[in-house]
Amino acid sequence: MAVILHLDVNSYYATMEQQAYPSLRGKPIGVAGKGRGERTVMVGASIEAKKLGIRGIMSTWEAKKLCPELIIVPANYDRYIFTSKRIFAMLERFSPKVEIFSIDEAFIELPNQCNYDDAVAIAKQIKKLIKTQIGEWVTVSIGISYGKTLAKLASELQKPDGLVVIRPNNFPEIAAKTPIEELCGIGWALRPRLNQMGIFTIAELGLAPRDMLVTAFGPHTGAWLHRIGNGIDDNQLHAFRELPQEKSVGHSYTLPHDITNPQDARRSLLLLAERVGRRLRKKGLLARGVNVYIRFGDKTGFGQHLLTKTYSADGYQLYRWAEQLLGAVPEGKPIRLIAISAYQLVKQVEQSRSLFLDDRHHEELLEALDIINNRYGEFAVHRAALSSVKKRIFKLPDGRHKRLYAPDLDNDQATLRRRSIDTSPFLKRLD
Repeated sequence: MAVILHLDVNSYYATMEQQAYPSLRGKPIGVAGKGRGERTVMVGASIEAKKLGIRGIMSTWEAKKLCPELIIVPANYDRYIFTSKRIFAMLERFSPKVEIFSIDEAFIELPNQCNYDDAVAIAKQIKKLIKTQIGEWVTVSIGISYGKTLAKLASELQKPDGLVVIRPNNFPEIAAKTPIEELCGIGWALRPRLNQMGIFTIAELGLAPRDMLVTAFGPHTGAWLHRIGNGIDDNQLHAFRELPQEKSVGHSYTLPHDITNPQDARRSLLLLAERVGRRLRKKGLLARGVNVYIRFGDKTGFGQHLLTKTYSADGYQLYRWAEQLLGAVPEGKPIRLIAISAYQLVKQVEQSRSLFLDDRHHEELLEALDIINNRYGEFAVHRAALSSVKKRIFKLPDGRHKRLYAPDLDNDQATLRRRSIDTSPFLKRLD
């Protein structure tokens, strides 16, 4: 039976702010989703704030009323995502089987030869590694068990900075004193119904007849409740790097008003195809098939697909394939929704470059455009044909003017400087 660890970074958003700004350490702080206004909802609270009754999901005015000394800081999601990636990469040093549960939680399945003592030693190493490489103010709670549900329960039992092990031999003792709502999967909907049945602890859940639980909650949920109440945890880990490759990548858009102009329809399809191309390149995928779907104002629809002999991740090429399908679209009918998806996907070999000079130049052009748009926002640089439809129909701004995530700035600039990019293929008009 494999040993599974569950890691949970304590008060993640708030802790990241306290790590970045030492003046906030030891103080009750709330992280606001957008700005600091009174109508803003908090997305996180520090350990100090939680001790004063502040919850993560609470309006800022409500939190300030409860705790006048609460300090509200705006969320910095770029920092949170960047740090999460670093933490998850650290976990892969101990096992290749890592499942990401949320931005601040992950499961790790240890190699078969590891026992519970080995797992405790590894958990201590992880805690130390995060302290030294992420920040001294960052603490994590780690739960260890033989299944995901019980490993997560173990991490919840001792916060912050906890380390708890649930083995088959100590499960009955823990189950007897742990409320059922501590189990992941028993929330606001299940808990009251179980309480009405006289079930308040995990041990009481295990004593409930299986048939009663199945009758009340259905065959799947009822059987799971009976198993977990008796310490049977078959919720095993699925490593994120072993997940099956997606079968298609697509975008759809419901237009703010019906359109009848064929040029607007074609340009809208091109914009969506460019988005699909960007996603394919980001995921390192190539496609050789496209599917187009159009819904009309009268709620009827049109759908066609095309399979080609070549692979591409260029949005314009995807559009050219999709354009071949538009001849069968009924003319004059108001269009309400446009969708395009790419399928028959394969992984792109990173080292592969076309043998033809023009193709290599085009690949470099796409790479340079991705660098710019990653930094300054989607469609900060775009085809001239999209200028009108981008604002008039899709209501897209000229880039978000916010760096979401991109490689180091100096590397970006150096990449662009060392290339003489021919932009003429990108300036083609749609006639």
